[in-house]
Amino acid sequence: MVSILAVGAHPDDIELGCSATLLKHRKFGAEIYLLVLSKGEASGDPEIREVECRNAAKLMDAEKIIFGGLEDTKIHDGVKTIMVIEKIIKELNPDIIYTHSYKDTHQDHRNTSYATLSAGRRSKKILMYESPTTIGDFQPQLFVDIEEEFEKKKEIMRVYFSQSEKNWWTTGRNMRERAPRAVEGLAVYRGFQAGVEVAEAFEVGKLVLMAGEQLFSNTHK
Repeated sequence: MVSILAVGAHPDDIELGCSATLLKHRKFGAEIYLLVLSKGEASGDPEIREVECRNAAKLMDAEKIIFGGLEDTKIHDGVKTIMVIEKIIKELNPDIIYTHSYKDTHQDHRNTSYATLSAGRRSKKILMYESPTTIGDFQPQLFVDIEEEFEKKKEIMRVYFSQSEKNWWTTGRNMRERAPRAVEGLAVYRGFQAGVEVAEAFEVGKLVLMAGEQLFSNTHK
């Protein structure tokens, strides 16, 4: 069974960056695990944010969600963060790891990326997703066609109602039409770059493919 670990600094980071890709992996039978390093207490009630995060994990059909217990806005790239991530990597031995790009203006995102690259130094596949705070230097080498998963991604993002006042949200006429404009606009832009309708984009931290192996597969070597 293929095992996927997605690492995010806060609730909603993984969902914004790669939830549609995780849904695609799930379609191929992969087990999905989520590691969220903090509960996002700097941007709202941590209990509410945890509930939202758990509800989003259910919509992604994730096997398990793990909270790292680190402090929002104070996540460092040093040994403490590395050990939290490394512990989960040793437990799960994931075939693919998704994490933030280090080309990000938010220090938690940037440090999570560096810490994941260190913790996953023996892993064969590490892909880095973007966020609303990713800087212009982000240069994706890998695009995933998410046309079939896009509506589900928007449904997942609507779970995060506590974040709806942030500037990357837009308000529809009712809750059903409500979806972050960062999701809509970025997916179309990356799709245009990739030659598809909508896409998620990734920088490659490391990508080792064995003979005959595919990124979306029931088995990895």
